[in-house]
Amino acid sequence: MTSAAVLGPPAAPAVRASRLVVDHLRHAVVDLWRQKVVTLFTVVVPLVWLVVMGFVAGNAVVDEAGGVRVMQFVTPGAAAMGVLYASFPTVAISVAEARHTGVLRRLRSTPLPVAAYLTARIGAAVVFAVASVVIMLLVGVLLYDVRLVAGTAAATTVTLVVAMATFAAIGTAVAAWSPTVATAQAASIGGAVALTFVSGLFSFGGSAPAWLVTLGDLLPLKPLTAALQDQMNPFHPEVGWDVTGVVVVAAWTVLAVVAAAAGLRREGVRPTPRTPRAPRTGPAVPTTSTRSVEGDGPAPSATAPMTVVHDTGRPGAARLVRDQVTAGARVTWRDPGALFFAVVMPVALYAFVVALAAGGTGPGGVPTAVVVAAGMVAWGAAVAAFMNLPEAVAVARDAGVLARLAATPTAPWHLLTGRTLAAVGGVLAVEALVLGLGTAAYGLRVTATGVVLGTAVLVLGSLVLAACGFLVASTVHSAKAVGAVALVVLLPLAFFSDVFVVGGPAWMGRVGDVFPLKHLQNALVLAWSPEPAVGWGHLVVLALWGVAAGVVAARRFRWDER
Repeated sequence: MTSAAVLGPPAAPAVRASRLVVDHLRHAVVDLWRQKVVTLFTVVVPLVWLVVMGFVAGNAVVDEAGGVRVMQFVTPGAAAMGVLYASFPTVAISVAEARHTGVLRRLRSTPLPVAAYLTARIGAAVVFAVASVVIMLLVGVLLYDVRLVAGTAAATTVTLVVAMATFAAIGTAVAAWSPTVATAQAASIGGAVALTFVSGLFSFGGSAPAWLVTLGDLLPLKPLTAALQDQMNPFHPEVGWDVTGVVVVAAWTVLAVVAAAAGLRREGVRPTPRTPRAPRTGPAVPTTSTRSVEGDGPAPSATAPMTVVHDTGRPGAARLVRDQVTAGARVTWRDPGALFFAVVMPVALYAFVVALAAGGTGPGGVPTAVVVAAGMVAWGAAVAAFMNLPEAVAVARDAGVLARLAATPTAPWHLLTGRTLAAVGGVLAVEALVLGLGTAAYGLRVTATGVVLGTAVLVLGSLVLAACGFLVASTVHSAKAVGAVALVVLLPLAFFSDVFVVGGPAWMGRVGDVFPLKHLQNALVLAWSPEPAVGWGHLVVLALWGVAAGVVAARRFRWDER
């Protein structure tokens, strides 16, 4: 007697597709949660911006009758920034990784359609975007007495949904056209940072030129921020529907979808395999022999030239260090992300900020071009020496490279010295670019003495920041977390150290006085001023930080992944 299994009707295609999307959505959310860089840019960056703006702008009452405070109009900017960073770089990087690792191609042989995969990935980014908005609003309500406007809830929801779709589509387009994952990462993060500045979320005390205002109006972030500010404005008489802003954002969605579809369509066209090139024909090249022991191997040809090989023995220390300098420089120049934050960002921000300042002066009557140059070069030094260098060494540690040095002529100090010198060389390149740009375009005048003093200060500061970075690497046990932790420390510290904000509240200056970054910036200002001077007090603080951090890092740093 046999029993027959009764099979129900197969699920409808739409049901199967939705089930696949939900299943992969859970996986995508977990995958993004495990990537610390996602949490960093989704929550930490907007939150740091919100808190710093609260410090700088204050939270005074602007309406005594209603109790409305300044942060009522600042918090929407943090929410918009959270949507941008959660939807744009997150989608761009994850989709680019799927492209370049062959995942999108292999999906064609699985039940999961490419469209379902992309939908789930974008949905995971939306989950993080929603979480970021909720966190920004909660912080605003709990810390700054921000009031949510119930009458504009529908308009706010629609605006946020359209914005998330827009930035996710832009991220997909960037991923579809990026030749490498590193390029997608640099383009998305760099584009998000540039969009933040162009859209006016950072104010430097100057009025933006008309062309910059127009450019910001045409890009999606500024209309989003303006719409959210109106929807959270309790004095706004309307219900919050900003039709113009939504149209601008939606137009970017259409353009991004078209670009993404065109780029992803190439995934279905396999490149024609390249035919192996036939070996060259021609006269045979005579072979050489370096063996001198009789009977050991074939005798050399009578017509072949003899090659004498001299045994040079173990490579010298100078050559080993030089090789590591070359390797470190090559790694930096081949990494678009590291290159953007350490070189492109400080140079571009210098041009942007000085153009807005229009030849003003900073504290003590020092030209703004000098103050901003010191801040941007200090930022470049911090990124290169405090963040990128220790992260690269930590990656080598976790990969077992440092442990295997014992079997090579390269000693650990060869590697550390060479990589540190490569980082310092990159910092000096940033100094040359910023000073050169300031001299050529913005009337910056630094004396020869000032250049020499500034270079010496910059070398010392870079070594100190490198020691502090190695201290972080010795404390954090995962190479993936070293860069994230360093950026979490560096970003708020820059606002306290006269890098991004100059002339803030006095207590912020006192906090910055504790740490080395502000002393590096202040010492550079003194060196590059019209009358150069040596900031001995700043140099002493830098030296103390360098010695303390170096000693602790040397005692705690591990040379293997265990």
